[in-house]
Formats: sequence, C-alpha cells, structure tokens
Amino acid sequence: MSSEQDQFRCELEAAVARFNLEPLPAESATQLVKHYSLLCQWNKRVNLTRIITPGDAATLHYAESLFGAQFVREEKVLDIGSGAGFPGIPLAVVRPDSHVTALEANNRKAIFLKEAKDSIGLSNLRVETARIEEFDWDEYGLLTSRALDRAEEILPAVVKCMGPHQKLMLFCGPDMIGKIEAHAKLEKEAYPIPESDSRIVVIFSLAA
Repeated sequence: MSSEQDQFRCELEAAVARFNLEPLPAESATQLVKHYSLLCQWNKRVNLTRIITPGDAATLHYAESLFGAQFVREEKVLDIGSGAGFPGIPLAVVRPDSHVTALEANNRKAIFLKEAKDSIGLSNLRVETARIEEFDWDEYGLLTSRALDRAEEILPAVVKCMGPHQKLMLFCGPDMIGKIEAHAKLEKEAYPIPESDSRIVVIFSLAA
C-alpha cells in the first residue's frame, strides 16, 4: 500500500470517529481505500472531483456519505448522478444488504464507476448509464443525490413523480430544501452534517 493510501486510511478512520460513526470493519475500509486510489488515478484524465487530497476527500466525500448511510433502511437505493460514486459506493460498502444502483449519464464517469465496482468487488452495486428522465425508477424505495448537475431543475421534477413507497435523501444546503418543498406536499427529516456550517442530510417523503 502506498503512503498516500496509508494516509487516506488514517484520515478516513479519524473522520469516521469525528462524525461519531461506528468504526469501519477492516474489509470496508480497504474497499474505500481502493476506491479512493482508483479515483485519484482516474481524476488525472477525467474530471471526477476537485476534492482529492486524503484529508479533504476522507471528510467531505467519504465520511459525509457514510453519515447518510446510517439513515438507509430501504433495500433498493438509486444514486442519481453518482459521478465519482458518492454517496452510492460508500452506501454499497457499508450496507451490503441493500442493492444500490449508481445512475450516471456521463459515459466516462459511468465507465469509472463500473471499473470501481469490479475493482472493489461490490456485488450489490449496479451501474446504469442514463439520465433520470429516461430511467424507470419506480422499484426503488430510496432515491438519493449528493452533487447532481442541474439539481435545482431535476430534483423538483423527481419529487413530483415520487410514489408513496419512496423517499428522497439529499445531501444539500437549506436553499435546496426550500426549492424542493415548493413543488410538493412533503414530510422531512433533517440531520446536520458534522463539521459543516450549512450542509444537511434531509429525507423527504410524501405527506400523508
């Protein structure tokens, strides 16, 4: 293991502790280290993320995704606009009983996700190359999104099409919450993300 991978593992363990999350099993930590290493390699030729240093990535990408994972109860999860794999890959790693689909319209990012799935060995992760507008997502109990392009346009449309059996979990700021609530009658649970001034994990469901 390289010194950068060692540093990332240490930073990840520290971030998980600061977020008051359960320590990661060794196998799960190793899977996330592999994902981070692959992310660094691919990021040199494909713009996956600007947050790449071990400390920042461990906190802002991985620990934040793992913070959201503790609220996942549904068996089938759809990560809309998965990009570099957040939150979908950390969710799949720590929720092996869930079936996670990483939905990514950008072909090169989708190829990265498929390589990450194979490299990590995530049998409960599926990668689909499509836009949400073209994808049948009725079977999913939980929809989630963390850094979706055109989120202000796409997510309100998603909410308006949600069924009573579905929830939407967003990693976002308060402005996005207001934009979502303007389009449907919803109930919500909100959880401030540790070490963030404004970011929240918010879970929407249709109001009874």
